[in-house]
Amino acid sequence: MSYIKQRVGFTLIELLVVIAIIAILIGLLLPAVQKVREAANRMTSSNNIKQLGLAVHSHNDAEGYIPGQWEARGNILGASQHFWLLPYIEQVAIYNLGLEDTSFYPHNSARVRSAVIKSFLAPSDTTTSNGLATGDWAASNYAANHAVFGEPGVGWNPKRRISEIRDGTSNTILFAEKYGACGGNGSLWSHGTWNWPWMATYAINVNNNPPQNAPTKAACDPTRPQSFGTSGCQVGLCDGSVRNINPNITNATWVNANYPNDGITLGSDW
Repeated sequence: MSYIKQRVGFTLIELLVVIAIIAILIGLLLPAVQKVREAANRMTSSNNIKQLGLAVHSHNDAEGYIPGQWEARGNILGASQHFWLLPYIEQVAIYNLGLEDTSFYPHNSARVRSAVIKSFLAPSDTTTSNGLATGDWAASNYAANHAVFGEPGVGWNPKRRISEIRDGTSNTILFAEKYGACGGNGSLWSHGTWNWPWMATYAINVNNNPPQNAPTKAACDPTRPQSFGTSGCQVGLCDGSVRNINPNITNATWVNANYPNDGITLGSDW
């Protein structure tokens, strides 16, 4: 009687071939996965910007004007535009904590300044630690345009109305993406006017250069917005829409898109 010997398992060469094939497939798949992740992060950031834009409109409808970059109201001696928008992004609890602060400056309450607000954070930002930019100060990746929320060279609270934006709400920037921690500074949502480089804002009268294109944290300029990738910086417009800013936008077009009433037609790179 003869027996046929059956082989069990793989030879070493076969295993190596299988491992090599798997490695090649992983190498091909990772870039695609990374692109999908980046696209999802950009979509989340876009939705956050849109939510903030709608919050500004709700504030404008309720109070009759856009919140000031740094505004006193009632017993509050000064608070950021991000603070005044809290009730319109379902953050009433944090807002009420700020109103209850006995110093009458909401940021003096640790529970307020350390509040990590999901709607203020872009998922692609890796510069902060769990949403904190420095110490117990929470960040915002969406910097307010001082030319709209404030009045360059004049003041911090012009009480500007949406209806007063004569250049068109679809041609005027409201918010722009910005690193949460930038160089030795940061974009702190509750920070006030006593130190520009720590505010969740940018001012073209201080630095009129377009957004930086995905700089390192060390090379980040706290007076400018930043993009989180090479596709460009996302901005929220005064009509509540979101637009991607071309990395090669000219300085002139960028400046004109930030001023609400300069009467200048935007360039073709807009």
